[in-house]
Amino acid sequence: MKSIVRNLIGLASFLLFFTLISVFFKDRSLLSQASKPNFQWPIQGLELSGLITSTFGESRKDHFHNGLDISSVLQPVHTMADGYVLYSRYSEDNPFEDERGSGNIVWIAHDNGYISGYYHLAGSRHENIRTKQTLKTGDPIGLSGNTGHSSGGHLHFVLGKDYGKTLLDPLSHLPKIEDIMSPQIANLFIHVGETFTNINDGDNINVSKAFPLTVSIFDGGMKNSQRRGIREVEFIFNGEPQKKTNFDSIIFDKGKWKTHNGYTFDDLFFKDRYLVGLVNLKTGENLIKVKASDFNGQNSERTFSVNVTRISSGN
Repeated sequence: MKSIVRNLIGLASFLLFFTLISVFFKDRSLLSQASKPNFQWPIQGLELSGLITSTFGESRKDHFHNGLDISSVLQPVHTMADGYVLYSRYSEDNPFEDERGSGNIVWIAHDNGYISGYYHLAGSRHENIRTKQTLKTGDPIGLSGNTGHSSGGHLHFVLGKDYGKTLLDPLSHLPKIEDIMSPQIANLFIHVGETFTNINDGDNINVSKAFPLTVSIFDGGMKNSQRRGIREVEFIFNGEPQKKTNFDSIIFDKGKWKTHNGYTFDDLFFKDRYLVGLVNLKTGENLIKVKASDFNGQNSERTFSVNVTRISSGN
């Protein structure tokens, strides 16, 4: 219960913050009619292709992962583009307050309504955050750390536009990193209540009504801990399109974060896996085709054949 309340409070604070900055941004002279800023990686000098552990749009139990994670400890963190300090919060501001999920955090405003956020920072505010009104691309702003609700040292960073109403996949806006692995489409599952069963291609099963079908998809690096991110998923059931979306961005609309074509987190994930849908399997052969692509445009496709031998009466 405490974790639910904490998440709700965190979400409310997040939304209030972006409501306020939309007003704050409006008349700033920094904003221009120029194209989007030229973003650079916030951590330099490391082999980043081996350090990305979580990517944009992944499932976080009950919400989309809103940024990118770089595994690192006490590494200098740099601003991703020219800008000015919009907001910062450190534990030293209120040492008697419970530490928030984001830990020590800095938000920077950039041209044309773009913003970037840097979470879980170590130590105290960097001098640049305390004293500078404007920042140049690459200026140091802190150290990567393990503050807040973090299971290990890393930098979680967020990229947004429209004054925070739209969050972006950073991999679409940063210099490319190595990616030679196509997405892996692993297991298909059927969920009955709180239990689930792995369905192998060609399996025979008995069902009594429509149940959720989920699939495991991931895009790994050269090591198990590395991630590159799923850019797009598509599901086709018995030749008919079931669902298709990409994770280039998520938009706050009518109280929920959604993909560009209106899918919410609950539309796309179930029990921490990609949700094919609440599928009513027919008697006989059923074909579930899964397509996935990554941020580098590499594609994978897999079709599961499921034979239903008996549908209980009443369906």
